[in-house]
Amino acid sequence: MKGAVFDWDGTLVDIDEREFYCINQTLRAHNVSPITHDFFIHNYYRRPFEVGTGPRMVLEAAVGEKEADLDGFYETYRKLFAGTINKARLQDGATQLLTLLKEKDYRVGIATMRYTRSVVDMELEAFGVDSLANVLLTREDLGFKRALGSLEETVEQRVQLVSTALEKIGLGPEESFLVGDSWWDIRAGKRVGMKTVLILTGFSFHNDFSAEGPDVTVKSLRELEAKVRNGEFSA
Repeated sequence: MKGAVFDWDGTLVDIDEREFYCINQTLRAHNVSPITHDFFIHNYYRRPFEVGTGPRMVLEAAVGEKEADLDGFYETYRKLFAGTINKARLQDGATQLLTLLKEKDYRVGIATMRYTRSVVDMELEAFGVDSLANVLLTREDLGFKRALGSLEETVEQRVQLVSTALEKIGLGPEESFLVGDSWWDIRAGKRVGMKTVLILTGFSFHNDFSAEGPDVTVKSLRELEAKVRNGEFSA
């Protein structure tokens, strides 16, 4: 192993507090009652095999299907999300793991299903990890400008992101491992031909994705760091 590709949301960064805050502020701005945390968890995380992004699914559930201006709600949410980086935080052990990989001369890619590149760039800089990754890719970098239309398309986009990240760090799939918190991370990694690591944070904290057959499952980035130190992902 000479490299690694990481998912961002739920894997390296915890955005739960930020998402919950932005969704409720959006609802208040449009004169809709705020949601509870349980409502957020159910509609954001516990519907993983439905088409749609987490925040939009929560807003749709909170507002109701008859709301004609859901795009207006989502635009309000996007502006709030872009301005609240301070409400996100790195997952425990993220900096230490990325630093260790850099010290061991691994090439590291971050490939996120998030769209807006500029916001993710600001997050990496704010958290001080921008220098620890060789490449960052978002769906915006792929030129994909519409909502995903199916679960298969979700996997296809993930495959394209991960494959492009590998190309940019100059490694083949057999030389790298993929770390993510969702079923689509594991399916995409297997389709690309990479060793897959499922971390039990984000989506996988709230769902059992063991049936996807990840090569390695870890509870935390700290546990993954220990495995790297012990030579289980030798460069």
